[in-house]
Amino acid sequence: MKFCFRHLLAALLLVLLCTPLPAKSPKPPKQHDLYDVVAANPILTSFASLIQASDLGTFLSSRGPFTVFAPTDSAFAKLPPGTLDTLLRPENKDRLQHIVLFHVINNRRLTAKDLKLLKAFFSCEGNPLLFRTLRAGTQMVMKAKIVNADIRCSNGVLHEVDTVLMPPEGALPSIAPPPAPNVTPITTAPAADSNAPAVSTSAAPSATNADTPVAPRALPVDVSPH
Repeated sequence: MKFCFRHLLAALLLVLLCTPLPAKSPKPPKQHDLYDVVAANPILTSFASLIQASDLGTFLSSRGPFTVFAPTDSAFAKLPPGTLDTLLRPENKDRLQHIVLFHVINNRRLTAKDLKLLKAFFSCEGNPLLFRTLRAGTQMVMKAKIVNADIRCSNGVLHEVDTVLMPPEGALPSIAPPPAPNVTPITTAPAADSNAPAVSTSAAPSATNADTPVAPRALPVDVSPH
C-alpha cells in the first residue's frame, strides 16, 4: 500500500510539472485621445494645425466624450487660396475657434450607426449640424461626406470628412485685416542751390538765438474712450 501511494504521488507531481501554465491574456492596446489621434494622422495635418493655433488641444484631450468630424487635407485643398493662412493668423484666433468647435459635438460618442437616427445635433460652436443618409448609404454631415467613420479614441469617436464645415457667416467674428507692413520712410535731402550765397561755418551763433529757450512740443492727448 505504501509503495502504491509513493508511485501515485510521483505521478501526480509529474502531471503538474508537465501541465503548461495558462498564458496571460495580452493587455489591450492603449487608446489615445482625440487630439493625439488627429495629430498623428498623416492626412489630418491641416486640421491638427487649426486645433493647435486655436489653443483647443487641451479641450479635445479632456475627458469628454466628444464626437469630432475631422476634415482631411484634401478637404482643405477645396477652400479658396489663402483661406487656411488667413485663419492661422493670430488676430483671427477667435474666428478660428468658432470654426474648429463647429466640428465637435460635446458629451456624445456618436458612431455611424447613431448618426443614421439623427436629423440634427448642436455643435460646441452653438449652431446645429445637420445629418442625412443618401440612398447609396453614404452618410453626410452638412455638405461633407463621411469618408472614414468610427475611429475610436479614449475620449470619443472621430469621423473623417471630405469638406470643411463652416458655421453661418453671421455667427462668425469678422476677419481681421492683415497687419500693415513695417516700412521705414525714405527721405530725400533737397539738392543744393549753386546760386545760394555761401555760409561761413566759422561764424559765431547769434546771442539772441542761443539764449532763446525752445518750447517743447505738446504731446497728443488720447481722448478716445477706453
